[in-house]
Amino acid sequence: MLLTGCASGDNNNIWGEYLQILKDSAKGTFGNRAVTRDQAAAIPFASMGYRLNGGPEMMIVLATDTNGDQLWTSAAHIVLLTHDGRVIRTVGLPHDISGVMPTMGNSLPPPAAVLKGAFTSIRTVDFPDIGSYSVPINCEMMTAGRETISILGQPITTLRADESCKSSGWSFRDSYWLDPASGFVWRSLQHLTPKGDVLETEILRPPG
Repeated sequence: MLLTGCASGDNNNIWGEYLQILKDSAKGTFGNRAVTRDQAAAIPFASMGYRLNGGPEMMIVLATDTNGDQLWTSAAHIVLLTHDGRVIRTVGLPHDISGVMPTMGNSLPPPAAVLKGAFTSIRTVDFPDIGSYSVPINCEMMTAGRETISILGQPITTLRADESCKSSGWSFRDSYWLDPASGFVWRSLQHLTPKGDVLETEILRPPG
């Protein structure tokens, strides 16, 4: 769907291409408009659009994918680490998170687990910018119905999942737009820190 997955280039040229892509992605601001198909197609690697606090949309590219930990980066010195569509670490934002850990088990249930039914989870999050570490957050994920979204002009049928979370003096609701069959997260709206930072993401070119 949409653009094809992450392109594979000649081994001798791939790093040169990637460095150029990073330079181009730093220019990838699009005001209040979404990234266009032509702009996304110019990046031959897996890419994602993101918007912080309703600001201009930026394009970021996938640098590594290690055991499901996907590291997205750009020449604008922004780094996002995601797992199953969740943002679990950031670098370069006004208020970063440095770790998201489950209180039980090795990993948090993915948003796709909601395809089998509502579930609850407890995580701890580190907020180094405000000097708060291992902050417990209790969450409940449930479906909110099917929605057709548009990415790069392509309609995509999704199942929206809402995750309502509470911590001491802080409550919020994140949303994920999932492929109803695979659970792939096409789009998300995630509250990052108690400072009120909200990150919106959408996959422009999925990993191959």
